[in-house]
Amino acid sequence: MSTSQSFNQEFKIETWTLYGVGMLAIFTRLASQTRKLGIKRLRTDDWLIITVIPWYTLLVVSINRIIIGGGSNYMTPEDIAALTPQTKADRTSGSKWVLVSEEVMVLCVWTCKICMLLIYRRLTEGLTQGKIINAVLVYVAVGFVACQIALFTTCRPFSGYWAVPAADDQCWSYYNFEIVEGTFNVSADLVVLLVAIPLLMKLRIPIQQKIILVSVFGMGVFVIAAAVLTKVYSLVPDLVSYSYLNWYFREASVSIYVTNLPAIWALFRDIFPAVKYWGYPSRTYSDGTVENRKTWLPQFGTNFSGGPDVEFRDDLEVSGRLGMTNSIEGVDGRSKDQGLALSVSEVSTSDHLAVYKDVPFIIAGKKI
Repeated sequence: MSTSQSFNQEFKIETWTLYGVGMLAIFTRLASQTRKLGIKRLRTDDWLIITVIPWYTLLVVSINRIIIGGGSNYMTPEDIAALTPQTKADRTSGSKWVLVSEEVMVLCVWTCKICMLLIYRRLTEGLTQGKIINAVLVYVAVGFVACQIALFTTCRPFSGYWAVPAADDQCWSYYNFEIVEGTFNVSADLVVLLVAIPLLMKLRIPIQQKIILVSVFGMGVFVIAAAVLTKVYSLVPDLVSYSYLNWYFREASVSIYVTNLPAIWALFRDIFPAVKYWGYPSRTYSDGTVENRKTWLPQFGTNFSGGPDVEFRDDLEVSGRLGMTNSIEGVDGRSKDQGLALSVSEVSTSDHLAVYKDVPFIIAGKKI
């Protein structure tokens, strides 16, 4: 199956534009994390995202070579009848690039998947959901091995992948491999979303902050949608076309955007500090000083028996665990150190004090 010149041009513009945005996201994330943590204190997922750069670059190069170079061994009977020595050589080269694209696609998407799971593991540390995330990490590792086995055993002999015309449908359609890859890919992302989104929805933070968090991590839905559409254009006979390459690269690109978005959001919060306080009411003192609720000191009365109607919680702990911030605001809003910020927020009618971290504080002049 051949492609038109207009399709080739549009494909080139789209893929290289998405690539540019993806690389910008990666380098912005690395700059943000290095600025906050320093190179020596970068997290595992920060180092892993660097390995995505060669895979992502090879992916955009390979799919463009397939389209612009004359196609692959995916051909119609008319294409086979029209073969010449030159077009056969072009399609043989294109078929090799298809094999490269399939491998680097797995490496790119699976690396992003592991990076996200490491972020979710920090989010769920000490929670029951953390066990589920650890199980998904194992599942993803098994899925990666399964994809490698499927890719290297689906077409026999292996050289059939670049035979023109293909001797076996598996050698141009990658049918079995696509099923294995799609099954592990979509199911792992779906489980993570089903665990993480409800957890984020339960956070006791202002609705504005909650919407942002859910939106950032809810973008995994778009990764799943792109993965499904990739398989639709790869496997459904009536829809099979080179358009699957568009969705391949869209899936990889969205995966990279989503993986890097938390750190980029942290940088945005640093550039525009007011964003950190969206939804937090302010407090005005008698001298006219206005202080944001997020930096209030706990104001407890001398009679502890009644119990303060407050909850002492670390609502930046979520951001810290996700890698969204490492700029720390102290309890009094003045001190800064590597740790987690603490803030006071009211709960509806419960008379209790909930401490979410081991931290010294004073109630009625006594140190706890």
